[in-house]
Amino acid sequence: MTASFDIATLAICLGLVNLMQFVAFIIQYRIDPNRPGPGFWATASAIGCAGLAASFLRDLPGFRAPAIVAYNFSLLGGQFLVYIGIMRFLGRTEQRVPLAALAVLAAAAALAFSVVQDNFIARRVCGSLVYALLCLASCRALVRHAGPDIAMGARAVAAIFAAAGLIVAALAASAALPVLGLPPLPRPMPTALTFLVLLAAGPLTSIGLIVLSNQRLAAENRIAAEDLRTSKLFLQSVLDSLTAHIALIDADGGIILVNNAWRAFAQHNGLDPVKVCEGTNYLFACDAAACRDAPEADSFAVGIRKVLSGELQQFAMEYPCHAPHERRWFVGRVTPFPGDGPPRVVVAHEDITARKLMEIALAESNRKLEALSATDPLTGIANRRRFDAAFTGEYARHARTGAPLSLVMLDIDYFKNFNDAYGHAQGDACLAAVARAMAGCLQRPGDLAARYGGEEFICLLPDTGPRGARAVAESIREAVAALAIPHARSSASAVVTVSIGALTAACPPDADPGDLFKQVDALLYKAKENGRNRVEAGGDGPPAQGGGPDKGIVRLFWDEAFESGNPAIDRQHQLLIAKANDLLLLTTHAADCETLAAAVDDAFLHVAEHFRDEERLLRETGFAGLDEHAAEHERLLQQGLALARECTEGKSPTDAIIRFIVHDLVMVHMLAADVLYRHCFEEPAGPRFTPIE
Repeated sequence: MTASFDIATLAICLGLVNLMQFVAFIIQYRIDPNRPGPGFWATASAIGCAGLAASFLRDLPGFRAPAIVAYNFSLLGGQFLVYIGIMRFLGRTEQRVPLAALAVLAAAAALAFSVVQDNFIARRVCGSLVYALLCLASCRALVRHAGPDIAMGARAVAAIFAAAGLIVAALAASAALPVLGLPPLPRPMPTALTFLVLLAAGPLTSIGLIVLSNQRLAAENRIAAEDLRTSKLFLQSVLDSLTAHIALIDADGGIILVNNAWRAFAQHNGLDPVKVCEGTNYLFACDAAACRDAPEADSFAVGIRKVLSGELQQFAMEYPCHAPHERRWFVGRVTPFPGDGPPRVVVAHEDITARKLMEIALAESNRKLEALSATDPLTGIANRRRFDAAFTGEYARHARTGAPLSLVMLDIDYFKNFNDAYGHAQGDACLAAVARAMAGCLQRPGDLAARYGGEEFICLLPDTGPRGARAVAESIREAVAALAIPHARSSASAVVTVSIGALTAACPPDADPGDLFKQVDALLYKAKENGRNRVEAGGDGPPAQGGGPDKGIVRLFWDEAFESGNPAIDRQHQLLIAKANDLLLLTTHAADCETLAAAVDDAFLHVAEHFRDEERLLRETGFAGLDEHAAEHERLLQQGLALARECTEGKSPTDAIIRFIVHDLVMVHMLAADVLYRHCFEEPAGPRFTPIE
């Protein structure tokens, strides 16, 4: 295999690896510039990049020998610097005499076999042996001199150096095979394998060395933090935030003294330290900043005043303080200053940007992991696990409210035949296309499309009656057929089609939720038995006069007489009724303010989305009273948002919110005003499903 490798290409790759290592080490050096080691490693990588540049000159007349010498010097010189950097990083001094002797021998060999006699094999063997010796020396240093704070990581990095050195040495020794009467390795193979070892070992050792640097930095930070905690009372309040911006504030808010970090931060932000240091009233400065659209300053000033008055023993808050060139976060702490005399406080601002960025990255990683754990990797829609969790929650909610719950289950017709005819790769593509088409037919936030298993899919439609469920099912069937995926072995159609079962049912609390799956599966089987590429719907949902588990609670129920003529609008109306029932249930159970406020916000978000979609659909149909209808929407929305704000602040009584949603929105607007546009959606050929974007 190595015979197919182009040595020049491998050399270029090695140069690019050196470039990436150089960038990584420079970043590490800037993070911790006083740490011995990263500077040497960055220089070693830079020399490797320079060697690559020099190697391009070897084909020019008169430059071959100097270019070869320069390239060899760069490879070995870089490894010398790596070893020196490791020794300095470990707090040791390299043995300079043996190291200088080895460097002289390496340079002499490179010159002898490049300038005096152009012997590539001898040059490779000598260079490989020197490289191997330096790798083994680095391994020995890491094993012998690493402290307990980095011992485990040092052993891992040492193992990489040892493996690289031994492999390179073995490849160098392969040149002696003919002397031993053994067949030699094909000529490109030892060189190619040597480059591959360098390409693998370089990034691994670089990552390892950077990890060791950060481990040592973290260990030193832990030791420093422990030392700070042993300080006395006054030093405690200062030394705990030694790198923070610290000021002593009197009872009136005047700054008595500040530390150097406070002054440096002012200079860093382009402020005159004189204007924000001794003699300045810090509380006045906070009040002025609050007037310039910085609400955090007002909150911090309130905290300072409460500590000064004795209302609080201490105060702390985290806040953003972004600059034009960087994002920053700080934690501000206010603690009483001990001692006799008038009340004073110590104010400390500490930069927590690194922690905040880590928290943001961690939260994003957790979000992605959560999405991956709930997503089918092939189709990109929800998997069985996420569907089961959503179904359990919706079943319990519908058992409380008595609203109808619909399931739509579908199966690709003759999918096994499709796989046999077109192969599994096309079968996977077909599954993904069907999943996208199905998900595109679900427009409400609460609807969920999932892969149920194999070629089976399922949709969860909360607060959806029989007509809405059938409309969704038909739209899915039509969307899949519109994909026009050829299916030569289907008896149902010349293209890929689906058979669908659509079930609308009540959710009795004492019943087995699994019965709904049996019923919708039976409807799916019926669709297959009746010729496939069709929808079989069943179930009537809860009766209009039905109760729920909470007897005596007033509820609203959907009736077909409320239909507007557009299934999409009707489904949003049904969801609004369901959310109104949820609020009724919460108020009956005396829910806490936070829970009730969250439910109110959720309901009004749905109302705003519904108003927007309804106006768009009416505009498309040319409804003559659209302007008046939209104005009424705006009035209701503003009134509702005002109530929602008051609810969040604990000012709005619960009965006012219930009266607005149940009476103004549902009874007066939805059941009275919305019937005025029913004629816009009347069609002689049957119902029409208009998706809501």
